Amino acid sequence: MNNTDLGRAQAFLIRYRMAATQTMRRSVSREEREIATMLRAADPSMIQLLSEILDGQGYILASMTDLDVKGVPAGGTVFMLVRKPDSDAPCFGTERMIVRLRSIKSVETDTAAKTWFVQLWFILLDLIYTRRNRSPNSLQEWVDTGFKKTLFVDCVKEYINDHVRKIDIGTLKTDAIYTILTTPKEAQFTQICNAFLELMCEAALLEQIEPEVYRQTLLFAYEIKLNFDRQLAPILSLNDPFDAASSVLISTVEEA
Repeated sequence: MNNTDLGRAQAFLIRYRMAATQTMRRSVSREEREIATMLRAADPSMIQLLSEILDGQGYILASMTDLDVKGVPAGGTVFMLVRKPDSDAPCFGTERMIVRLRSIKSVETDTAAKTWFVQLWFILLDLIYTRRNRSPNSLQEWVDTGFKKTLFVDCVKEYINDHVRKIDIGTLKTDAIYTILTTPKEAQFTQICNAFLELMCEAALLEQIEPEVYRQTLLFAYEIKLNFDRQLAPILSLNDPFDAASSVLISTVEEA
């Protein structure tokens, strides 16, 4: 592996965020297989150099084999470009997200696009973590997070109709967010969800494993675990994490 190969690997990872020698569910392009195989065979000094370059840009170069985590084929290796906690990775921004969501008629402003993305992000986390009684640090369970698009859309409709629409507007200091979330018509919820899932697949955080069926990627699970381990785990009680969350986290936020 020379400097040209190193630059090629860096460019591929920044564009696609993952490179695998082989996978179980999705097809691997010739270029991806070449990049992953090249990284696996590279001299440790070149991997260290690539890691240092990526670290300066706000990323961690992580790799896993079938011995490390479920879901990697026997003899396979996956390389991932992981965002560092509390870093502002320069290659990732909101422009693509805003353009895609604003292509939907009822999402009329940049603020509306950002609001919808955040709400859908929380609903997705609820779907693949909370509803499965799964901890954020349970990396191994990423292979069992498949869900149908129709289920995700139903969860969004349920959230808007059974929670948001039932809010007493008179109790709100501003109705801006309420208006954004209640403006779309029923059919447009599906369009918004389609756009969100498309964006998540582009970011390598979700993968489509069957027609209309999606799953969390190993990269997504790894980043969630990394953020949990670095930021929340140290201040949560091992005996009663939920009690710790209410007594430590909430009181700390109130004091701040």
